Amino acid sequence: MIVSRSEVLAFCACVGCVSGFAFADQPLVALEPSVGRVVDVAHIYYNLATGEKVVTLMGDGQTAPADTLLSGSIWASTVSNPCASQGFTSSMFFGFDDNSGKTSLATAITLCDYGDISTNTVVDCVHINWVTDHDDVDLDSDGVGDGVAGLGGQWTWWDTDNGRASNACGRTPLISLMFSDLPGDPSGTTDPTDPLNTLARYSGDLDLAGSFSSSLTFEICDTDSDSQGAAYFNAGIGNQDNDFDGLPDSDLDGDGLADWAWTVRFFQPGTVDLDSDGNIDGDFADSMKAIGINFGSPAGTAVQNMDGTWTWVIDTSLPDAGTGSEDRFAIYAPPDINGDILYAGGFWFGGFSCSANGDG
Repeated sequence: MIVSRSEVLAFCACVGCVSGFAFADQPLVALEPSVGRVVDVAHIYYNLATGEKVVTLMGDGQTAPADTLLSGSIWASTVSNPCASQGFTSSMFFGFDDNSGKTSLATAITLCDYGDISTNTVVDCVHINWVTDHDDVDLDSDGVGDGVAGLGGQWTWWDTDNGRASNACGRTPLISLMFSDLPGDPSGTTDPTDPLNTLARYSGDLDLAGSFSSSLTFEICDTDSDSQGAAYFNAGIGNQDNDFDGLPDSDLDGDGLADWAWTVRFFQPGTVDLDSDGNIDGDFADSMKAIGINFGSPAGTAVQNMDGTWTWVIDTSLPDAGTGSEDRFAIYAPPDINGDILYAGGFWFGGFSCSANGDG
């Protein structure tokens, strides 16, 4: 299905113009995931160079990879319900932006997910997802929400970043993508006490490849000042030692791989001028909802334990398996008056398990 409506993933891109991070050391703490009945609505393929948008309802199968057809997955995780094949209908997600006042979480916070990857890695396609209970409509009956006015998301990819508050000397942006009027939940089940109430999940593959003038491909942790054909890279950043401690800023955990990260920040309706036309987008009355992302789990298999629960056994043998010493995420507070994003605490998630009561 070719989708040309501007409501589905209208976007703008910027390079090297992301607000800075400020920090104060805090310890890592464990964080329990949110649990709910998350329904996969659609997968969106979006070619950022040509503007082509292909929306596939999840019941119709999956879409094609990047247009080059030469790409291979280099770092992958499962971002849907890993326990679906065992009959569990609920899914773990993190609704980290909540403007309802019913949780301890705030709005306009930023989530930073960081890990390890080989140096000089060129990226021409990235995957994103969001989970939301923002009410939406489906006036054209295509199975996909028409878009929630003013509901936005900004995804940014970073060089030499392991999310830590201490020693962030090398953190440098690569590309940043802003999407407006994200589609929401068109199911019409809005009562949170209703057991049939659902949250809508959308996923997207963003094809960054195109002509040289329009490509948004990027290279992570360059060490030889050769972009390898990528449109954007930070030349020689993998060799820098900005804190003069004798160690490269690109490998703070010392595992021989490059530290990299991506961040996402959501924008609630009625709070921000997303299209820079001088007017706030959307209705603030529609902002009292949660939006977040699915947790990612490395490729693997769910194995039943003796007590009836299930444990996710990770397969590290795959070529695109997440590797290295660290794979965690951190939360940053809303921007201050200077636009800086303040570190609010480090968090880790210790893996997946499927409980006996039917919640994944």
